[in-house]
Amino acid sequence: MSTLNQEKKIAKRVTLVGAFWDAVLGLVKIVAGHFSQSQALLADGIHSLSDLITDLFVYFTSAKSRQGPDHNHPYGHLRFETLTTVFLGLVLIIVALGIVYDSLSNQSLKPQSTWYGLAAILLTIIVKEAIFHYTKKAGEQINSKMLIANAWHSRSDALSSIAVLAGFVGIYLGYPQADVLASIIVAALIAKLAISMIWENLAELVDTAPDPELIKRIVETAQSLKEVMAPHDVRARSMAGKVYLDMHIHVPKNATVSEGHYLGDLVAYTIKKAHPEVVDVLVHIDTNEKIQTDSLLREPTTEKPPLLKLPARNQILADLKFLLRQHESYVDIPDTRLHYLHNHLSLEIIATSDLVPEQADLKQLTASILQDIENAKYIKNATVLWRIKS
Repeated sequence: MSTLNQEKKIAKRVTLVGAFWDAVLGLVKIVAGHFSQSQALLADGIHSLSDLITDLFVYFTSAKSRQGPDHNHPYGHLRFETLTTVFLGLVLIIVALGIVYDSLSNQSLKPQSTWYGLAAILLTIIVKEAIFHYTKKAGEQINSKMLIANAWHSRSDALSSIAVLAGFVGIYLGYPQADVLASIIVAALIAKLAISMIWENLAELVDTAPDPELIKRIVETAQSLKEVMAPHDVRARSMAGKVYLDMHIHVPKNATVSEGHYLGDLVAYTIKKAHPEVVDVLVHIDTNEKIQTDSLLREPTTEKPPLLKLPARNQILADLKFLLRQHESYVDIPDTRLHYLHNHLSLEIIATSDLVPEQADLKQLTASILQDIENAKYIKNATVLWRIKS
């Protein structure tokens, strides 16, 4: 089973458990609040039922957000989770405002401190605290901000029940207005949680960088590899608690393409292994001729780099084919190695000694090859490498 499918299964299971208890506790508190004429207890019951609504959103979104990339969503569907969390925050703000309105418009009721109301409150505190730890642990296990936010939603229900309990104590002591005050406290707790959820996830939707300490640890991980030097231009974005990373690294200037690819894969693997929240790493390979360590991120520019003023491989090979036409029987033009270093171009010409004319002197042929390519003024220097087939 893939990681995304495992995460989807965990999220669904945890959410269904929470939804069951939210439904039970919500109904119990609403019934107890009705017979106790307690606005605070009724508000707390509505809060629990609002948890049930958010559980349903979380349940269906967890399935959608854990789907893999497709043609329309090449980075996957994790942002559905972020967007849903913002929506949940808006729902909670509406719930909080409704609770305040109901509390202030029904002050003629005379709340009573009843044993069944007290039992409903105590049951809520115990169960919701247990659900908080259960859901938060699962959210941390699969690194899901949505599940963690839902866990804190459960914790807010437990905290609001404590406020209701304080209101019941006030009623028992002869202060009926304590019930209204407790319901307003419940609404304030819900609103505070909602605003935090919205703010954090809106920041993610506009690609705010993850925690700078995390980026610092990631850079240190890359620097721990001896073959890699000066990681820089590090960029990262978050998607529902997952991190997508872009990074430039320096490798030895004479490294081949395959070695550069190997080192890029090594960096990506090492980072993802050390930091499980990083799910994708795109590595750009630079040579070590100009190592800059003063900044991890440079300002974007449209200025053409000096190296790009030099011709590309196709043009160079076409020029070499013409310049070395008298050597074409033993010079392998397509295998020519290009080195774009220090804003100059260096070549390694590959020739086969077994194919040269008999009695030919390799030193003289080498000198002749180097002399013929001098007409290509963009070539800084060149080397001829002879290989033996037999």
